[in-house]
Amino acid sequence: MGPRWKGKGAEAKALADPMSEIVSRLQSSLLQSNARASLSGCSVLLAVETEQTELLTRACFGKPIITAEKDKQWFQLGLEEAFYLCYSLKCLKIAGEDNFVKNDLDLCAAYEIEKGKFPGFL
Repeated sequence: MGPRWKGKGAEAKALADPMSEIVSRLQSSLLQSNARASLSGCSVLLAVETEQTELLTRACFGKPIITAEKDKQWFQLGLEEAFYLCYSLKCLKIAGEDNFVKNDLDLCAAYEIEKGKFPGFL
């Protein structure tokens, strides 16, 4: 049984613009902008450009945050999403409250404090 598509024209749209390409463009964009996010409890806040907001949304990462700031856009990522971008795709740096960039073990520790043991890591 092949994939099931929801909505008229969904299959053609997915084949024309596959998720792997969207994630690849997102990775490239975040690397070029030297993206740095802030760890805030159970979420990670990332200042983004318009293109990055669109790519994050299309790749189903986090959610945009509506603010009164017209020149800045913010995106809220879950810890799992941020860790994936940081650890697997290596396109995001995450700083803690101390403003220092966290390494993978620090991020796992932060996850464990907020949500318990990180599944399948270390």
